[in-house]
Amino acid sequence: MTRLRTALAERRSARAHLREERALARALAVAPTVESAHEITAAASRR
Repeated sequence: MTRLRTALAERRSARAHLREERALARALAVAPTVESAHEITAAASRR
């Protein structure tokens, strides 16, 4: 049972990470300027 819970927790974590990556990619795609894209990237790296 512990292995199942561990596997589910790892999957949940991986999905959350992918969700964050996709959100960052969308934010960068709609950034109006290169400077704002850089700011978005810098803010994301600080998390």
